[in-house]
Amino acid sequence: LKQAPLDDSPDSAVIVPEKKDDAEHSESDSESCLRPRSNNRDAVVKSPLKLPIINLGMPKMGSTSLQSYLECGGYESVHWLCGGRYCGDCIEEAIQAGLPPFSSQDPKCKINNIDSYTQIDRGPENLVQVNYLHEIMAGVPSATFVLTFRNMTKWYMSMSNWWTDSKEVPFNSTKDNTMRGRFEVANITGLPVGVGRNVSEFSHFYCEYVKRVRKEVAKYPGRHELIEIDIEDPTVGRQMEEAFGVNRTCWGHSNTGNHNDAVPADELQ
Repeated sequence: LKQAPLDDSPDSAVIVPEKKDDAEHSESDSESCLRPRSNNRDAVVKSPLKLPIINLGMPKMGSTSLQSYLECGGYESVHWLCGGRYCGDCIEEAIQAGLPPFSSQDPKCKINNIDSYTQIDRGPENLVQVNYLHEIMAGVPSATFVLTFRNMTKWYMSMSNWWTDSKEVPFNSTKDNTMRGRFEVANITGLPVGVGRNVSEFSHFYCEYVKRVRKEVAKYPGRHELIEIDIEDPTVGRQMEEAFGVNRTCWGHSNTGNHNDAVPADELQ
């Protein structure tokens, strides 16, 4: 397993936005929490990425595309499954046992010393990146965290339309029990039972989560980095290359051979 050397230089620290006065704070904060900040790293100029890379984004926000991209770039990457178990279960059990989040003692959990984790939850029922955000940040010596963004209405519609009749998934999913419905009853930190019935409620939930992520990362300057990406941006391929150092042609590698900057929104997973 090859890992890029860790860099604790000030240049690699996450940039904390300037503090604004109270009059500006409420409006600008509400807007900026639903779009990525433009202070991502430049892989050409900066040192190699801190490993592991951990995606903190939500289901239906590009995790499959991110997995394909990093694998195309040569990273050893896991998505949803870590060996014979779900990554989220391995992480949750480790934290509850007082262990670092990515150090499961279960031999079925192949979760230790991986370059990249592109989906660490197993769905709304096990949203470890939200419920255990502090423990993950504090328990990882050094990491590059990824936060993905997309249009909130499109995200809501994607979840409202997603279900599977597969018998191999660890949840009940039907046309009447979509991803959105599962969010509504999962009792997630910041999204209590009964909340999540419209775009506005999901937007508020994700906005508050983004604020938490940024605040947590800012506690560890020089130790963690945060890369924020809008997966629907027409220039996302170029942005990914600048941030990760992986050629932009890898973005969209799994999506019908489309190697351009933009991948159609309905192909993003």
